[in-house]
This record gives sequence, C-alpha cells and structure tokens, in this order.
Amino acid sequence: MTTLPHLSAIRVSGADAGSFLHNQLSADVLTLVDGDSVFACYCEPKGRVLALMLVFRGDQDYFVIMSRVLVESVVNRLKIFVLREDVNIEILSEYRVTGICDSEKIKRANGTFVGIPVPGSDTWLCVDEHKPGTVGSSAGLEQWRRNELGSGIVWLQTETSGQFLPQMLGFDRIGAVNFRKGCYPGQEIVARTHYLGKVKRHPRLLYSSGNINVSLMKKIGLENDGKTYRAIVADSTEQIDGETCLMVVARMDPDLTVERIEYEGHWYPVALSG
Repeated sequence: MTTLPHLSAIRVSGADAGSFLHNQLSADVLTLVDGDSVFACYCEPKGRVLALMLVFRGDQDYFVIMSRVLVESVVNRLKIFVLREDVNIEILSEYRVTGICDSEKIKRANGTFVGIPVPGSDTWLCVDEHKPGTVGSSAGLEQWRRNELGSGIVWLQTETSGQFLPQMLGFDRIGAVNFRKGCYPGQEIVARTHYLGKVKRHPRLLYSSGNINVSLMKKIGLENDGKTYRAIVADSTEQIDGETCLMVVARMDPDLTVERIEYEGHWYPVALSG
C-alpha cells in the first residue's frame, strides 16, 4: 500500500449526480454501472484541461479522484453549474487516497471506504480514513508516480491546469475523452482538433540518465539527428536508480527518437523514450 498525498477524493451524490457529471466531463459517465471507473477531463470552454479525473460509480454515488492542489478550485467551479439539479459535491477531506496493486489487499485493509480500479491496469486507488503516521516512503511514492506517467496518467498541477488540450497530454489514449458523446465545456474544440487532425503537440515520456531538476512548464530541447525540437515539461518525478522521468509536450513527430535532452545549456542522455 502506498499513500498518495498528491491525490484527493470527491463524492458526488444526489438523483442527478450522473447526468451532471456527464454534462461537465469529457467521458461517458452515464454508461458506468456499479463498480465501473473511467478517466475524464474537466475542461474550460476553449478545450484546455483544467483537471484529469478518475470517476467511479459506487451504487448511487460517484467518487472522483483528482489532484489535491486543484480539488478546492475545481469543486467550487463545479458547484457554480449546479442549478436546480439534485446534486451534492463534497471534498472528502478526512480521507486519504492510497494505491494498492493487489485487489485482495483491499478486502483486508482496515478503514477502506471505497476501492476504485484504475482502467487499463491491475492497480487500485483506495479512499480510506486518514491515519496519522502512515505516510509511507518517498521512494515508494516516486515509483508509483513513475508508473502513473508510464501509463499516461498526468495529474495536473496549478502550473499545468488549463494549459493543454486533452490530446496534447495523450488523455484520449487512456479513455478520458469520448468523441461520440454530447456537449460538455470545450467539447467543440476538442472534437474539431481530433477530426481535423490539427494537434501539433504530442506527449513524450522520457527517462534520462542523470538528475534533471526542472520545474513544470519549463522549456527544454529534444535532440534527434542533430536537430533540436522544443518541448514543455508537463510532469516529472525525482531521480530513481540514476534516472529522471519526464512527461513533456513536444512539437516533434511521435515517430522520432529522442537522443538527448537540453535544459539551460546542459545536455542529458536519454535512457528510454516513449
């Protein structure tokens, strides 16, 4: 079990909870049955992603996992659009989010409130009562975050919220965008760029040999065959086993291999490029 302090949980309840989330998010929430989960984007009207969410249906309620630093602003924004609908949105501030790789451990975990399967993986996110002194190791957290990035999961932060279209971060690849569903904020722009193929920036997952201490939204260079392409850092992890993991958004053909990374005049070799 790994405590994930970068994540928070929300509960959305009420007779209209499902339709409300369906109309606000990029995923088809209405098709979820009890025990199902789906990634979804919460976008602003210009199609930029404000937050990535993992939406889970538990009986009549919906539980949403998202970035802790964004949860308050996102909930306040969502509440503005609750008009005459029977919808209640609450931040589960007294609960923590943990990651578990074995579903059997969920059944044995004390205080587990809800277990949420992560689509496309064999991992689970659990919402349980917060217990002081159970933070866990930083190494375990960074390894979990590295695995998230390897699966295309980028929990946006304050710096990256509202900066990218879903396709720029590869959120369509993890099932967070349903191009056949009805309207939601930003839907027209997201759909247009998809069908016209006008997304010129793409996500790249890089593992660099060495420690690159780079902040979010900083510009870096990606070298291929002597040519340097510009990219922006969307997420990263601390150095593990001599490697730094970076998720970047680049103006570079996805088929090209990144050979080196340039940052502030320094060059770093790439161990693996995805």
